[in-house]
Amino acid sequence: MSDDIKTSEGRVVGNWNGVSANELMQELTRIRKHLADEKSREKLNPREMPHREQIPDALQNFRAYPLWACDKEGTCLVGAGANRLEPVQKVLAFSLVEHH
Repeated sequence: MSDDIKTSEGRVVGNWNGVSANELMQELTRIRKHLADEKSREKLNPREMPHREQIPDALQNFRAYPLWACDKEGTCLVGAGANRLEPVQKVLAFSLVEHH
């Protein structure tokens, strides 16, 4: 299992070891700034973050809002800007609500 964070073009721009969602949030902020400084068109895809296996099976196809990752302690990094930390139980509860 790789810790590599890759852009939409496949370029490795960072890494995350799966331990802390807060550390991933900080790393993604750093990467976005770096990409902006480069004036790059490359994007980051929430569904291509390392350690996707830590996301509970019930959330693997979650689409209500971007789910970037869940860490080993059960904290998930969510939101379009990868800027919110939520307990996995809260995300699971939200996933049970019908969304239109």
